[in-house]
Amino acid sequence: MYQTVILQIYTGINYFLNIVSGILLVYCLMTWFVRPNSQIYVFMRRLVEPIVAPFRPLAMRLMEKGLMIDISVLLAIFGVRIVRYIVQVIFFRFLL
Repeated sequence: MYQTVILQIYTGINYFLNIVSGILLVYCLMTWFVRPNSQIYVFMRRLVEPIVAPFRPLAMRLMEKGLMIDISVLLAIFGVRIVRYIVQVIFFRFLL
């Protein structure tokens, strides 16, 4: 009984993290092709900024060292993947 509930919670969290990864990827592509003053771009930036903000200092340090592009969104995607892996490990410990 409790295993079914834990599996459903895990599935919901996994779906949520997949959606967050997708939104980050769409935002990353939008930075290349959409004008910054577009309403959809402004909406996406508001949606993504709380997720990307913790990764900006690391990206800025890398840019100071010679990296030519801002990889903070890419770092955020990797961060979401790491969180997804940690959630997977924690939930499957409960199922076993």
